[in-house]
Amino acid sequence: MTQGELLLTGSVIAFRAEHFETIKNWELQLAMDECAADLHFCYHSLEEYPNLIAHLDATEYRLDFAINAHILHARLQEQFLDDGHIGPIALEHANDELLKIYCALNEKEPKKRAAILKSLQ
Repeated sequence: MTQGELLLTGSVIAFRAEHFETIKNWELQLAMDECAADLHFCYHSLEEYPNLIAHLDATEYRLDFAINAHILHARLQEQFLDDGHIGPIALEHANDELLKIYCALNEKEPKKRAAILKSLQ
């Protein structure tokens, strides 16, 4: 999988480098299934996308992918808040956008994946 398909955008890479301890904490929380709602959503929503999970499992990257998605999800929420949406509505929009990304990455057609990956940049 490419860096884009693994949600390793510039901002995600920068966050991971700057917040190493937070990432380790999230990994532990996911392993123990004791994480906050947004991280739980990012990880367990993957179950609806078997092609994506197969790719992630083949590269042993499901946990890291969920963390990347969690970082992206937070950025999406910030964007919707900046656009004037209230908290719960911003969260719902971020959820919807993340699921669209998962859906596109689940597709077998590279053209559909390319379009969603381009939108992340």
